[in-house]
Amino acid sequence: MKNIFIIIAFCFVYQFASSQTIRVLDKSDLQPISDAGLSDIAKTKVQKTNNIGRADISQFNDADTIVVSHVSYQTVKLTKKQIVDASNKIFLVDNVIKLGEVVLSANKVEELKSDLPNKIDVISAKQIAFTNPQTSGDLLQQTGNVFVQQSQMGGSSPVIRGFEANKVLLFIDGVRMNNAIYRSGHLQNVITVDPSILEKVEILYGPGSVIYGSDALGGVMHFFTKNPQLSTDDKTYIKTNVYTRFSTANQEKSGGFNINIGGKKIGSLTSFSYKDLGNLRSGHIYNPFYTNVYGNTWGKCLYYAERINGKDSMVVNPNPDIQKNTGYKQYDVLQKFMLKPNEKSFYVLNIQMSNSSDIPRYDRLTDIDIKTGKLAYAEWYYGPQTRILGSLQANFKRDKGLYDNMSIIGAYQNISEDRIQRKFNVVSKEFREETVDVYSLNIDFKKEIKEKHELRYGAEVLYDEVGSVAYAKNIVTDVKSITISSRYPDNGSTYQTTAAYLTHNWEIGKQIIFTQGLRYSNIVLNAEYTDTMMSIMKFPFNKKIKQDNSAINGSVGLVYQPGKDWRFAYNFSSGFIAPNVDDLTKVNDSKGKSQLLIVPNPDLKPAYAYNQDLTIAKVFNKTVQFEITGFYTIIKDAIVARPFLFDGQDSIIYDGKLCQVQANTNAREALIYGFQTSLLAQITTQFSILSNLTYTYGEVEEDKSHLDHIPPIYGMTSFKLEIKKFKSEFYLRYNGAKVLGEYSSSGEDNLQYATTYGCPRWYTFNLRTSYQINKFIGLQVGLENILDDHYRVFASGISAPGRNLIITLRGTI
Repeated sequence: MKNIFIIIAFCFVYQFASSQTIRVLDKSDLQPISDAGLSDIAKTKVQKTNNIGRADISQFNDADTIVVSHVSYQTVKLTKKQIVDASNKIFLVDNVIKLGEVVLSANKVEELKSDLPNKIDVISAKQIAFTNPQTSGDLLQQTGNVFVQQSQMGGSSPVIRGFEANKVLLFIDGVRMNNAIYRSGHLQNVITVDPSILEKVEILYGPGSVIYGSDALGGVMHFFTKNPQLSTDDKTYIKTNVYTRFSTANQEKSGGFNINIGGKKIGSLTSFSYKDLGNLRSGHIYNPFYTNVYGNTWGKCLYYAERINGKDSMVVNPNPDIQKNTGYKQYDVLQKFMLKPNEKSFYVLNIQMSNSSDIPRYDRLTDIDIKTGKLAYAEWYYGPQTRILGSLQANFKRDKGLYDNMSIIGAYQNISEDRIQRKFNVVSKEFREETVDVYSLNIDFKKEIKEKHELRYGAEVLYDEVGSVAYAKNIVTDVKSITISSRYPDNGSTYQTTAAYLTHNWEIGKQIIFTQGLRYSNIVLNAEYTDTMMSIMKFPFNKKIKQDNSAINGSVGLVYQPGKDWRFAYNFSSGFIAPNVDDLTKVNDSKGKSQLLIVPNPDLKPAYAYNQDLTIAKVFNKTVQFEITGFYTIIKDAIVARPFLFDGQDSIIYDGKLCQVQANTNAREALIYGFQTSLLAQITTQFSILSNLTYTYGEVEEDKSHLDHIPPIYGMTSFKLEIKKFKSEFYLRYNGAKVLGEYSSSGEDNLQYATTYGCPRWYTFNLRTSYQINKFIGLQVGLENILDDHYRVFASGISAPGRNLIITLRGTI
């Protein structure tokens, strides 16, 4: 009898304890929400959910109204009885207006986004999962705020405010991705970031050189991968996510998983993803009046090269919608370990690797030799693109002294980029192989002084080593030759940065925040050619090149929030880009119909940008937010590709062809201006509307010519519905036209891949949905380019996907 009473008492205590523990879940995907706040109306009782969405509400009385809030979700108010009656589960719905959002990218420390004068966009892990991008380039493009150019399917080159490639800055987990060979043309490095393991992406618009140094002219894109989650109790916290995805436009077969194992002080996160992409099918519905510069149907793959019986053949493509030689494979690995010995310090070891198969350069493979009428190339591909990152981060907090928070990140990166090409009916295959080793150290501090003043200061040291080799190989005899030019100096190059910065935030009152910042940077470049390279190219300068550049950058910003949900922000900032190894020393072969050759220019100087932003934002009735940002940027000594004299000649013979010589030179002044606008509306609890639009204009003041990399007007409008277990979004993406007269003469706008009129305007209708079958399994189905229209994004050398059915299955344990 005694044992029966003990069992009954135990059950009663367990039932009572269980009734005091609630779970906060996302209504559409049933996943737990961590860091959700629970409080009574007077905020005298406060609680927060743990990493599995649980919280103890025993401190609340039965009569209390509990306010449940989270920066990303709509706030709900429930009585304790209502929560108990709902099986101790609280479901929250996403809120498109995130007024209390916290960001890291502006000053490398956590701050309220609304307190900053910069325009910043945040893409959360939840948004990334629902957007379901194939690559990180697709992720940026689908925001509607970032323009993305593509030369091949294995490439995505983001454009921010008319700046592209090495004039915008990529960061991942506090480590700079831009290196000494990031070129001024179009880049594909962003695809080496696996979107499936991202915690969030922050996009900072406008110069960010005070915090980030060289290259941050147009803005900064900071990718944050997920960290290991530690256990909040005595049990080991284990969580596994897995997904598999298929899409029809390129017969995608991809999948991945990540496993989190967390103790109270030590945690591990392991991630692996793989994608196998076939040839890309473009849209079938097109305007037959559009032709390209070769007189062929624009954007269609009419022919492709194939070697048959030891001879290159120009094969007729039976289905011109299938863009031959576009597929590739890629895998990404991440391993993180976290150690948190106490509440005032933690350490993260971060190891990442991305590797691909050969990636065909589709635009070059469709080029036509104007003399022979045949394909220009039988082969043109990037060798496996590899990015390896290893970093160790240490974070400390203290109550007094020179800092409140300190972060130190030491990192090593190894990047490999190879270019392999062979002309049609030529047996000599050319290999140009580049490797970059990057060593970096960043140290950042934050200090709060008397609550109204915050200092942030730090230092950065970077050292890049570049190796560049070139050789040719006869595909018939396998004989190797070294009588071709390397892309960069073949005796090695180094690129070293030393910098320090200081910023100050002054909260003048509840309505005004004044920010200032200053940075000093010193960049030293050394490069050397061998005698072999000097004899091949006959350079009219010394084989050793050295530059030593210094820059001081500053920023001043003011945020004014007068009340009634108005917000005004003004920001003046300067940025700079010091010529890197690619800018200064590159030899780049002729391209397309124009037959241009880029040669080194040792006299190239840094470019400086001076930018002004003005943002006006208003929230109406806490449900509608309108924001518009105008920007105006003056670029001094802008780096632009222009006709150039090589040893007194404007054209030279290169690779058997007479090529017009160009080089990166400094224009006296250029300007870029435009606006970005957005509208967010939470129409009902379940239904919302989002719309954004970006306009950019750029020109070189010296000759009133058009700047390259300036996209036409573009934007996106979406309509979202979110109910229990289900979410859907119907969205429209659109681009204006760009006529031939607005193209740049530099070649970077890829005029040869446009129509005879320029780049036509286009729009697509798209739909994506997700259904959470149960708390473990979710199904996503999307349909992109529903009308199957044929279009190309401005400056791209490949047509966009046609109608594309995407099916994804996700599992969480």
